[in-house]
Amino acid sequence: MGDAARTKAYCRCVIIAVAIGTVVLLVAAGLAWTAYLVHVGNLDATELASKVATPDPVSALDWPEFHVRAIVPQPDESPLVLLVVDWPAHPQRAATLLVALDSGDDRSVSVLSRWCATQASVSPTRHGGADLELRRRQSLERVHAVLVAEDHTR
Repeated sequence: MGDAARTKAYCRCVIIAVAIGTVVLLVAAGLAWTAYLVHVGNLDATELASKVATPDPVSALDWPEFHVRAIVPQPDESPLVLLVVDWPAHPQRAATLLVALDSGDDRSVSVLSRWCATQASVSPTRHGGADLELRRRQSLERVHAVLVAEDHTR
């Protein structure tokens, strides 16, 4: 076998190795994306199942989901934020939540503002007492807060 033939065979081997590597990488990325979607779907289903157990929820935190209609950061006290929310399935139900974010947490205000602007579905979850987590449905994006007060209207 001459040098030209060896070079040609080597190039074929490299091309085949790159093609196999690309296919393996694409399959791995597809499996990772599928695992992510299944995880988020399981979170949504679990949270929804726990909320359906309360047939006539009194608190907005017991609703299966809500939309943030307005966010008003309190100018005097930086970690306090007013959230005006409503239940998409029952538009006549609305609530105003006063929540305390972590001190110095500027990310949460921008996340809540983006959810308000896009009318994202938000799933509230209590974590014992007044601690709560707001999670955008169909995503892992979360905001942690403490419920200070709630004004519930019908």
